[in-house]
Amino acid sequence: MFVEGFDLLVPGRRLTLRRLTAADAAPFAAHIAGDLTRLGEHLPWPDSTSSVDGARAWLGKHDQARDGRVIAVGVWDGGELLGGADLFNHQPAAGTIEVGCWVVAAAEGRGVAAACCLELLALARTGLRAERVEWRTTPSNVRSRRLAERLGFHHEGTLHSSYVLRGARLDVDVFSLVGAEIDEAVVDR
Repeated sequence: MFVEGFDLLVPGRRLTLRRLTAADAAPFAAHIAGDLTRLGEHLPWPDSTSSVDGARAWLGKHDQARDGRVIAVGVWDGGELLGGADLFNHQPAAGTIEVGCWVVAAAEGRGVAAACCLELLALARTGLRAERVEWRTTPSNVRSRRLAERLGFHHEGTLHSSYVLRGARLDVDVFSLVGAEIDEAVVDR
């Protein structure tokens, strides 16, 4: 289903994409802690994964495919983790799944998140037979919204006051790729 540890070509670089497991808890926690304020601006999980124990628990849920989680992958430049993506909220009977991604500030704008997401879109379509892939982001997360659009996702609408982040109620923009749109998104990866 997922080819472990392969080269990921981004403009001007050859990086490695591989599955993240609970065994990666220490480097993952350090990666998140090193850019916690920025990563936590739009996402709830960086707060709890900036410690080794928290990272181990979060990655372990992916290892065990708990709560609809399928896989978390990381993009490495040598020994440095730059970012990653995950597939979650998998509903096999409905053929739906959600993709999410993150990248540290030092790797922004280098194609890391896009390349990572394209690989997971291919996995969702071919390995999991997804007919619908969702991307959700807050309207204030402009970089996430732009990446979704560059990958071919279409904005379906806004769920008002549907997301709680550190006690604040936020809107969520919902984007999707459906059927052949998924194939079109990954054809040139």
